[in-house]
Amino acid sequence: MAKQTFEMTFEGRPLVVEVGQVAKQANGAVVVRYGDTTVLSVAVMSKKIATADFFPLQVNYEEKMYAVGKIPGSFLRREGRAGEKAILTSRCIDRPIRPLFPKDLRNDCSVVATVMSVDPDCSPEITAAIGVSAAIAISDIPWAGPISSVNVGLVDGEIVINPTLEQRAKTDLTLTVASTADLVAMIEAGGNEIDDETMFNAIMAGHEENKKIVKFIQGIVDEVGK
Repeated sequence: MAKQTFEMTFEGRPLVVEVGQVAKQANGAVVVRYGDTTVLSVAVMSKKIATADFFPLQVNYEEKMYAVGKIPGSFLRREGRAGEKAILTSRCIDRPIRPLFPKDLRNDCSVVATVMSVDPDCSPEITAAIGVSAAIAISDIPWAGPISSVNVGLVDGEIVINPTLEQRAKTDLTLTVASTADLVAMIEAGGNEIDDETMFNAIMAGHEENKKIVKFIQGIVDEVGK
């Protein structure tokens, strides 16, 4: 497959999905750029059915020091186990995608999102979630996606989608909304005494923005999907 590039503008920043250049042996792989944040997302599934009586899905979000221009200070220059933030991000990706796989699927499946570079104003966690969704969606792995995920903030009483670093420093709400084209699949939130109506409006605002990304990913699937 030759390299193909798909682009849209999302919340004033370019969102670019590249297909067909790297990880060509995977079932599905994309490089997603949101602003100057770049994440490689890969989805693979074994051909053999596992003996487990559950769906063996593994989701890994890989943070690397080089993504922010740093080199580990240890003698071996190696990075250790995943940090707490990486583990929590893996869970935030796992929760909305897992229910969309067939209930009887028993093949080992693994999705990995590796952060290549970070733009502080463009969340690598959100970029990874979008990338994972796109990678599975264009693959031959059975899945009822795509999904999308956004951050929602509340700055000076106004709902803000994917707030910048400066806005995140003064937001009264830190909300992650993941959804399909029709339904909100997952929310994770922390807030400073947010009333019910404001929270509901923030969730719905995030869902409306997710619909745009889902439509964008579906357009990619229609063109290059397996």
